[in-house]
Amino acid sequence: MKVVFCISYYPEYLKAFYTKNPHLRSASYTAQHEALVNDFYGVWGPYTHYFNAMGHRAELIIPNNRHLQEAWAKEHGVKITRDWPFSIALEQVKKIKPDIFFIGSMFEYFGSFLDEIKKTVPHVFGWIACYIPPGTNIKQLDLILTSVPAFVDDFRTKGVNSELLSAAFDARVLTHIEPSLKQDIDFSFIGSFTSAHSKRISIIKELAERTPLTIFGTGINKIPDERNLLRKLSSKSLIQQRYGGETWGLEMFRTLHRSRITFNSHIDISGNFAGNMRMFEATGAGTLLLTDGIHSSKKLFTDDEVVYYSSLDDAVEKVNYFLDHEDERKLIAEKGQLKTLSYYNFENTSRAMHDYFIRYMPGTVPVKNNFSQETA
Repeated sequence: MKVVFCISYYPEYLKAFYTKNPHLRSASYTAQHEALVNDFYGVWGPYTHYFNAMGHRAELIIPNNRHLQEAWAKEHGVKITRDWPFSIALEQVKKIKPDIFFIGSMFEYFGSFLDEIKKTVPHVFGWIACYIPPGTNIKQLDLILTSVPAFVDDFRTKGVNSELLSAAFDARVLTHIEPSLKQDIDFSFIGSFTSAHSKRISIIKELAERTPLTIFGTGINKIPDERNLLRKLSSKSLIQQRYGGETWGLEMFRTLHRSRITFNSHIDISGNFAGNMRMFEATGAGTLLLTDGIHSSKKLFTDDEVVYYSSLDDAVEKVNYFLDHEDERKLIAEKGQLKTLSYYNFENTSRAMHDYFIRYMPGTVPVKNNFSQETA
């Protein structure tokens, strides 16, 4: 089986990556690609790795990475045009000739780009676990995998095959976290603030005022600063004082590991569902996860593996309690990490994904899957 995973990386991450590694801007495609994959940003590098480990050929295309894509184009004699984010990726797919083209939630690539892909590739699958812009033709996909249970029913109702697949943690990350790294951050939040995170913005603002929260990520300007103009000009807001900057890839995992407690708040459209990527990143890295989702109909973690909060006041109370009760904090964090490493790892989810692929492309020999996404 040949699979192409195609996913855009956040522009903020790419900017930070090449600022930190300026020599890679002019490096070969292989050198850049290897460095990006080894930074463990996102999930598609791990999926590519584990599909290859199962004996398949898997390739990862990052179509919006200009340095990377232009290197590939120059090495393969492909003309670099104004629409390079689409044209180079299309040439890569034509060269690889995969059995499956798997696209992330990159809705700007739906439409004419996927139409061209479908002329070349027999099976076009995708991942969607976020807001879908109006007018998006999801029927271009033969199968949609998602971590949001309600989405499965919605996609099927609309006539598109869909299956549930949880997010996961790559245990290889732990080999890059130094044993001497101390937990010197009492309470952290890592994430973004956008118009889709109104609930998150509100609660983070309050947590900063009532707990020792340190904030990492992007979009903190979306958090309202209600001080008068003079104070804004003369001093930093509390949010700005608590801001630790952006953190990506392996550095993000190190930041999670350094955190005694980390906070999680799902995107607004998730409803009562609890199972975003941060749950697995945090527990896998060994921090105590404080998360929403207490009313989720199907919890992926028990109450002694993570800590659920029901309200802002409840979250504040639990932060302060576990900062004062280190043994209890460590025990829950250890149980959460064990659950993630045992069940929600990429070996298991890759096999589950593989089995879904087999189901929707008959005639391929399946690989035994030792993990049930529906019962764990």
